[in-house]
Amino acid sequence: MARSRPISKLLPWIVLNAANITFDVASHLQLFASIYGDGIMEALTLGNGTTVMKREDCIWRRGENRDPCPDPDVKYYFYGQGNIAEEVKGEPLSWVRESQHDPTKDTVVLVHGYAGISDELPMGVLRDAYLRNGSFNVYTVDWSPLSRVPCYAAAVHNMKPVSRCVAAFLTFLRDAGVETSRTTCVGHSLGAHVCGIASNYLFFRMHRIIGIDPARPLIRSQLQGRLDAGDAKVVQVIHTSSTFGDARRSGHVDFCVNGARSQPFCANATNESLCSHIRSVCWLAESLDGARARIGSPCLRRCLTGSIRPSWDRRGLPVPLGHQTPDWVEGLFCVNTDEAPYCPTEEHPIGNPLCCVPPKSPISSNLIEK
Repeated sequence: MARSRPISKLLPWIVLNAANITFDVASHLQLFASIYGDGIMEALTLGNGTTVMKREDCIWRRGENRDPCPDPDVKYYFYGQGNIAEEVKGEPLSWVRESQHDPTKDTVVLVHGYAGISDELPMGVLRDAYLRNGSFNVYTVDWSPLSRVPCYAAAVHNMKPVSRCVAAFLTFLRDAGVETSRTTCVGHSLGAHVCGIASNYLFFRMHRIIGIDPARPLIRSQLQGRLDAGDAKVVQVIHTSSTFGDARRSGHVDFCVNGARSQPFCANATNESLCSHIRSVCWLAESLDGARARIGSPCLRRCLTGSIRPSWDRRGLPVPLGHQTPDWVEGLFCVNTDEAPYCPTEEHPIGNPLCCVPPKSPISSNLIEK
């Protein structure tokens, strides 16, 4: 195991060099390994060991608001009849009215994180859960070319320009008549931060953001560069991993699942931390069936990153995780269970097998299908 170094001392240097044209991808990955341990290298390359790529092999947007929107590498899709994806161009405003968008339903905009979107874990599973539920207009943001493996540092760098374009898309939806009070930006990992950063480019206030295990590696502490409670009227955060996810409180309501260090049902996975991070979407997918939403009990101060589970705060009332959480709720809530969420069983047949306890297998199976 590589020797751990204090990330607070290294982070400014990492971010500075992320914009340096002489700093290659292999250097980033080696540095990640020195900070987080040997497993981070395997996880960020999905087990293929690709560390020979240079900076020019990744896509780096210029940043500093110099990139145009729309961006050819950021696409938006709406799922209409038959759950068939239709690309949304952001014009004309009449598109929403003429499409199969249902104004009687709530709207979700799903934003993936590192490694893009597929029909597998993580965001493919969550998207399909929303579509199966049938109570939502479902849109997805696809910025896969700007977040591809093994270009994690480039993906972090690209979050701000992508967020600007996501803000333009959210503005298009509002101007086209989609009610902001019934719209939720749902992001996983880096996607959670994209939802948050997008608020900096809006001239209106988002109603709700749900951040699913917001990414930790290379994310700076400044509020403008990550998800925080000031980004929407309601910010809910689900914490499941302390290696790939950030266990710090960052919403109005934070759900700390099994101590937010790792998930017990991932104990037999090839990479326990990555499994815990990727399958965080399964908690929200399961909660779409209100009767199955996990109940969080009030707990004290912060998610614990050790093996000891949080103490209960008996002064508050338990609340359900996900869309069922009342908008007025604030605080930290803890969910403790050994069960794999959204795993189909005889008692609860609705779910996705990819959310079940994973067998030992190549690490790439933890994330996306090759």
